[in-house]
Amino acid sequence: MKHVQKFAAALLALAAVGCGGSGNGHPAATISGATPRVEAIVQVLPTNLMHPNQWTAAQLLNPQTPGLQADLIDPTVFGIQDPTNIQCNEQLVFQLVNYSADGTRNIIPATFACSDSGGLYGNLSTNSGVYLAGNKPTPPPSPTTGSLSMSATADGQTYDTFFDIKVDQVRLIGTVSAPGATQSQLNQIIIEFFNSTGGLVDTVTVATDGTFRASMPTVAASFTIVADTIPGTFYQSYSYGGNQYTAGLVTCFAALPTGLIAGATVLPSSVAIAPRVNGQGTPTPTGCSDAIPAKTIKRK
Repeated sequence: MKHVQKFAAALLALAAVGCGGSGNGHPAATISGATPRVEAIVQVLPTNLMHPNQWTAAQLLNPQTPGLQADLIDPTVFGIQDPTNIQCNEQLVFQLVNYSADGTRNIIPATFACSDSGGLYGNLSTNSGVYLAGNKPTPPPSPTTGSLSMSATADGQTYDTFFDIKVDQVRLIGTVSAPGATQSQLNQIIIEFFNSTGGLVDTVTVATDGTFRASMPTVAASFTIVADTIPGTFYQSYSYGGNQYTAGLVTCFAALPTGLIAGATVLPSSVAIAPRVNGQGTPTPTGCSDAIPAKTIKRK
């Protein structure tokens, strides 16, 4: 099922910009006892800091730097980015990282290469991993150009991930609360977003720190978590905005804020999943309705 959801995301991206892809790429080896992965972060610029002289370049490249979030003028322009949800004209930094047993995020020096070698969709600095997404080409290339991928090479090993460039639209920022979940478990969780008639309009993978940065059209109206992407030690259920929902149930979508406009919108509350408790069943849903019948769900 997970592969089906990721394939659906790839098709959604193809429809949006004529290229792109979705997936986690593949690691090739192990460095320092942990499996590296290619991640992308939104680059922090000094103009977005209240005290720019207090931070080193290395600190600005690490989302785990203590106090950095609090020093941002606009905290929505920082964080780990699902690379399949990059928007036109955004600047990010691709990094090769691994995570220590205590959750520390370690950045591994690497060189980077992009399958878009001609720079049709953006410009990459091979030494730093800085990537500036360009404007959507007009007309877009044929889908037969394949998915975009970013690779990182370190110690003779290469690691990669897929990425997409989407047109500027709603940047929805949120958090999944999952007490006791590991980084790898959080990064398996997929959230789907739908319009008012149940059509799938965006898919986002939760980052290793529990955050997500989705990119979707203003017609997005509701969301759910893909049930089989929730770790087995948690209920296939989630709470949001004071209500309980059953993950993946078509008549049990959680409503997004109304009146979405292009630009950053932060969800007013976190999406919470709870660890399973012996002898207790799945929490009873309280926010469900029959407003969206199953037959109208349009997964691409």
